[in-house]
Amino acid sequence: MICTLRFVLVICERNTPMNLQFIDLHTEPHRSLIVVAKKTGMQLTYLVISLACCVLAGHLLDIEYLYRPVQDGPSTHPLTALLFLLLAMALLFQFTHRSVSLGLQFIVASILASLFMVNATSPDQPFLSLSSSKHLADIFNLQPSNRLSGNSFVVIGCMLFSIWARKRRHHILCQALALMSLCIATTALIGYAYHTPALYQDMSLFTVTLSFFLAASVLGISANRGTVRAALSPHLGGQIVRIQCIVGGVFFFGTGYLVFRSLANAQVSSLFGSYMIAACWFLFVVLMTGASVFEQTDRTRRKLEKKLRAVALYDELTQLLNRRGFKQIIDQQLAHQRRVGGGMGLMLVDIDHFKQVNDRYGHDIGDKVIQHVAWHLRRLVRDTDSVCRYGGEEFAILLPHTDPEGVIIAANTLQHAIEALSMPLFNDSHSETLSVTVSIGCSNVVNGLTEKAFKRADEALYESKRAGRNCVSGRFEAPHSDYSKSRKAHRSRHFFRTAKQQS
Repeated sequence: MICTLRFVLVICERNTPMNLQFIDLHTEPHRSLIVVAKKTGMQLTYLVISLACCVLAGHLLDIEYLYRPVQDGPSTHPLTALLFLLLAMALLFQFTHRSVSLGLQFIVASILASLFMVNATSPDQPFLSLSSSKHLADIFNLQPSNRLSGNSFVVIGCMLFSIWARKRRHHILCQALALMSLCIATTALIGYAYHTPALYQDMSLFTVTLSFFLAASVLGISANRGTVRAALSPHLGGQIVRIQCIVGGVFFFGTGYLVFRSLANAQVSSLFGSYMIAACWFLFVVLMTGASVFEQTDRTRRKLEKKLRAVALYDELTQLLNRRGFKQIIDQQLAHQRRVGGGMGLMLVDIDHFKQVNDRYGHDIGDKVIQHVAWHLRRLVRDTDSVCRYGGEEFAILLPHTDPEGVIIAANTLQHAIEALSMPLFNDSHSETLSVTVSIGCSNVVNGLTEKAFKRADEALYESKRAGRNCVSGRFEAPHSDYSKSRKAHRSRHFFRTAKQQS
């Protein structure tokens, strides 16, 4: 049995989707609660499989405490454990083997339908009768302490339809059915905690645990959708509903427990306990519904804010940062530079003879040239670099952790790469390709003085223009010094100009 259990867990582990096996909470800090819920839901599914296998092993090996944890109390029917095992397997296989999952769901539905028909036609007779083994015969004769109770039947049915609804992407229905099962399981757990048989009736403690874990696993796995997502949202609506659920739950359960313990009549106590449980779940449903509505409204607001941010920080034509967005990036990089040190380079890139392109081909082609150059600049720089449309046909590039020599090398790479490109023209009057070149001015940011860095880069850009365009120049300043050029940067610039003249 242990080997079989290990085999089942290995198969389930292999069928777990990669995004649930390897989850880095630091990569998505704003969704950490949802990520934890999904991972916990998958782990609870494994726990349901393990517990169901233990119950089945207890029946086969006649180990009573594996299926009857409370002495002289109700036990878990082997068919109940088998159905929970099949449901957990169906939930896992939904990610990779949907046909297998559907087959398992069909088996569970067939068993439930058979049980319902047998109970409807002859409710007082056992639906199975095995006489080959006295132990198995006692199991399947549906004794009062060892039977598939009505609560278990309802829970299994709800979980079956919940898993089916999840596959059909009916997330609200899926979570509502799982919450119904969780409500029944929670009521039974409270009955066991307060020694009130009226609350759990014929449900074994293991059956209650299986119900609770399976319902929680479905809610966890579907945490990125529906009402659960609204409750776990890191935004204001989710925070409010979590606080309200905690405060309301503690108040109702605490008050209910005190009143419950003070009542002498057992029947009145059980009725009051049922009332308190119903009140708690009603409060929970109302809060979750309110959170869902609030989250939808807040999501619309966040989308509008995102669009406004994009309009404020990004250039509409090139989708690059505009000056305001570029300034924010510079401030962030300067703060990082003050903490860790390192150099920071700056480039100003200008498209050569852009006015002639506009005059000859029109502004539509001019816009396409700007988009063409912007796309290639973004493609050629590093992920840590920031590209900005600085104005008109001019672009600015910020290069963190780059010394002057590295800035010159990067600028040469950009200049040669754009020079080698050709842009096809498709308009009514022309059918040709257009070659585009750029002039680049380089500088470095020293001691956080960005205005001086832009001024030096602009001067270097005009040097490139005066040198005939399609070249690179640089004006660098050594850290903690008052002179405007470092000898090393001057030698790099002189070497590049010499090589350019020779070519």
